[in-house]
Amino acid sequence: MRKIKYDFITVDSTAIQSMRYYKEQRNLLVKFQNDTNYLYKDIPVRLFQKLRNSYSIGKFFNKHIKNNFILG
Repeated sequence: MRKIKYDFITVDSTAIQSMRYYKEQRNLLVKFQNDTNYLYKDIPVRLFQKLRNSYSIGKFFNKHIKNNFILG
């Protein structure tokens, strides 16, 4: 059986509830507060690390990921 490796973070944001980053596939699954999920493809590991460590995850997400990566 193959294990799926990912980083999971809960987010203190008015828009985003949580995120999962799948390292091998470089995919970011974002769960919003309204319970919708979006999968963003080809997110570089360093960008995810910057997102995770940013002061405002929502602002960073909107500026660097939302309209810049393909939805899956």
